[in-house]
Amino acid sequence: MSHDSEASASTGVSAVAAVQSEVRLAPPETGAVTPVPLPQNQRLMMLTTALPLLSLAAAWFVAPGWGYIATSLVLLAFIAVLGQSITGTPFGVLISERNSMSLSRFQAVTWTVVVVSGYLAMVIARVKTGTPNAVDVAIPQELWWAMGISSTSLLGTPLLLSGKRSKTPDAKVVDATAAQLAETSDEINAQRQGALYANKGIQDARISDMFQGDEVGNTAQIDIAKVQMFFFTAIASVSYFVDIAMSLRRGGSLTSLPELSEGLVALLAISHGGYLVSKTTDHSNSKPS
Repeated sequence: MSHDSEASASTGVSAVAAVQSEVRLAPPETGAVTPVPLPQNQRLMMLTTALPLLSLAAAWFVAPGWGYIATSLVLLAFIAVLGQSITGTPFGVLISERNSMSLSRFQAVTWTVVVVSGYLAMVIARVKTGTPNAVDVAIPQELWWAMGISSTSLLGTPLLLSGKRSKTPDAKVVDATAAQLAETSDEINAQRQGALYANKGIQDARISDMFQGDEVGNTAQIDIAKVQMFFFTAIASVSYFVDIAMSLRRGGSLTSLPELSEGLVALLAISHGGYLVSKTTDHSNSKPS
């Protein structure tokens, strides 16, 4: 091979290497989930493994009541690390397949943290006092109802919205929404999932998504059913959190988690029912695709 050929081949290899380097260094396309580098992912997974142990330590070494708060914070950190390691954002557990923050996911996570950390804190408190069969902490029937209502919203939401994925919103509705959101109709049509509005990428998810409509036709408006469910969930979960903390501070036998009032459970059922029923309404004058 001549020197010119070798030089040409060398130049070609260098060019390919440069292109590959640019491809590796180039930022991902908008909408793509950026993979977590392996070393960072390993660190995140190690932290994910350590956090449950930290929650046990918090419940054991911190004073009752405060230990419950510490355990709740550790569980929240665990969820954030899990989201970061999988989706690239600490709020990943709240983000739906439409790249928007989901209220049904938020309320499910809220109840999970409140109840699981409360149960764990009570079990640890019973272990520390030498109570036989320490894990035998009763769960009131009203709490089962509340958790069932929460799970129904979490599982029912995608089922109710699935039928709208095969529909096409009216063109005039798309144009009106585009004007309200300062987007183009082409952008909305490229991102939407049937009649459902979708963000372009996971990095576009916002807390405001939890209060906006799901469809192209109402995503620019506030969904009052979502606002109502958010407030009832916040009131119920915060009140129950305080009840558990006060029970732990008072001490005693700690045989059961605190009871929820039947009236509060009824309010939760009504708000969640309205939330689910609102998803059955067509807000986009949509037609089958």
